[in-house]
Amino acid sequence: MGAKNERETVSEKIVKGIESFNGFRAPEARAELLTMDGKEILVRFYGHMCFTCGTFDYFEDLLYEIKDLGLELRLKKWWRDEENAT
Repeated sequence: MGAKNERETVSEKIVKGIESFNGFRAPEARAELLTMDGKEILVRFYGHMCFTCGTFDYFEDLLYEIKDLGLELRLKKWWRDEENAT
């Protein structure tokens, strides 16, 4: 039961971090938690973001928001979904 409660706490922190990120970055950029599997999460970023400069800043901002809640995460990889790009 302890592991389940711990996982819920991690999930809650990630969701709170995303909500905080969206609070100061929206509408320019928004983040959405798509999946959480073991030690990996998949987050979708969308909005009218500049992809030629400062793209990594959005990712770092989310990582810092989550770090402020006591979780240490790192970016494993990112890609731009060209199919949905405008």
